Amino acid sequence: MAKESVICYAIPALPHPLLIPVEGVAAVLKNPQLEKMSEARASWMRGHVTWNNQRLPVLSYTSLHDSKYDDSKESNLNIVVLNPIPDAVRKAYSGLLCHGELQQVGIDDRSTFCDRPDNMDKRYIEGVLEQEGTIYIIPKLSALEVAFSYF
Repeated sequence: MAKESVICYAIPALPHPLLIPVEGVAAVLKNPQLEKMSEARASWMRGHVTWNNQRLPVLSYTSLHDSKYDDSKESNLNIVVLNPIPDAVRKAYSGLLCHGELQQVGIDDRSTFCDRPDNMDKRYIEGVLEQEGTIYIIPKLSALEVAFSYF
């Protein structure tokens, strides 16, 4: 029987959902008005969104790993507003493109660490967990901070 668990949000992304502790998420914006960038310097830069009178950068985690991925045909796109990353130089909110609805997941002793998928860039992965047949990616928050600083 599972004992203690850490409650996280499973954020839909490809090829595997991301795991972020619930404390890391400030809000979820459903069907947001994304202000697209006219000339993005990188394929993962999706634009900006206004939330609580703040202009937030929005990136696609999926495109960090697959620069050819095109989410413009996706439906049910949401934006997960991330709280400022602890110990980061840049103390600001930011947005992560989400391909569907978030779910709460309890990570506990049923979870096991596994190898990083070969097709994913290790710079953006802190770890990989498997629980009950589902693979989850734990994103490297310090690398996300660097990515957001390019906006």
